[in-house]
Amino acid sequence: MDEKNKNLQNLLKLVKELSSKDDLEWFKNDLKKHFNNQEKTISPNNSEQILSNTEKIKQYLSLSPELSLDYSYIPHKLLKTRLNLDNLRMENVRINLDEKNELKRFYDYIIYAFFQVENLINYYYHIKYPEIDTLLNHFESIESEYINFTRTGKEKSVNDINIYIKLSVFNLGYFTDSDRYVGLNLNNLRKVRNEGLHRCDIIMKKGVKENKALYQFLKHSTYNSILSNLEVLNNKIKKLLI
Repeated sequence: MDEKNKNLQNLLKLVKELSSKDDLEWFKNDLKKHFNNQEKTISPNNSEQILSNTEKIKQYLSLSPELSLDYSYIPHKLLKTRLNLDNLRMENVRINLDEKNELKRFYDYIIYAFFQVENLINYYYHIKYPEIDTLLNHFESIESEYINFTRTGKEKSVNDINIYIKLSVFNLGYFTDSDRYVGLNLNNLRKVRNEGLHRCDIIMKKGVKENKALYQFLKHSTYNSILSNLEVLNNKIKKLLI
């Protein structure tokens, strides 16, 4: 498949996805209206006219996205602003059809999603354990073959603790049984961040020989599935703290 057809297929996939959302009914109606008006003037064999209209759709979709998650429950203005900005950046990456490298676009989406995960986790522990010693005692009390936390004496705030520990302890406590895969996928966002785009590209090309778990995650995850996992975390923290 040549590059032109591949881009058109990606565009069509995104348009279908956006027009299926209930809160974007206006978008679907505008598309219908636009193409109904064009039917009489566009010949099926006129590729230049089709591509011209495709460019119009791309410009239409490049408008600033809306927030896909609700952080209004967070009273800290600076944190809420950071979360909202990262959420908008994440959704802007999703509709950025100018990015030809699909893996890079997906990788960037994951990175902005993880920024929100990290801020939400830090916020939870900051509110739940306002005293650093109490927080450190909590981490040291966790008995798990995957977690072995020992304080170094340099921890002055929740930000000084490795995100792996914080996320793992949270997942262990709140994502079990039916929703345990949410915790696993949130941790995979962290792994993607740590690996970087270049390493993820190698993993996708070499497959199971390079990193089976991360390969499967990158292969089967979608923009919607990542947003869904992030939404579950956000709702969980909102319920725990309000």
